[in-house]
Amino acid sequence: MADLATELFPLLTTDAALATLVGDRVYPLTRPQNAPLPAITYQRISGPRVSSHSGDSGLANPRYQFNCWARSYLEAREMAERLVALFHGRRGQALGVQASFVENDLDDYTPDVREFRTIVDVTFWLQERPT
Repeated sequence: MADLATELFPLLTTDAALATLVGDRVYPLTRPQNAPLPAITYQRISGPRVSSHSGDSGLANPRYQFNCWARSYLEAREMAERLVALFHGRRGQALGVQASFVENDLDDYTPDVREFRTIVDVTFWLQERPT
């Protein structure tokens, strides 16, 4: 089974509404130096596995953080709202993902480089391996 982390890039870059906003400027972990904006970075920030009395259930509940980088607040919010529409309450996704939920979103600004960032945290429920 493919890893969710490796499949997020094609998912994010093939969503028509998101691609209109950022094109293929989607990066795992960090944005390359001098990469144009707007852009999205993403990373797994936790990855708990679910166990039961009988042992490993094969279920996982990873949390991913998506950072929407832009030169304007409205542009960062627009990307974030598209991510919410893409992930919140979505069921039956590929890769064994049973459901995903937006857990949090917040705004940030870095004045020295004049960049706006909206952070969107998404948890996924997925079957990593058969039980």
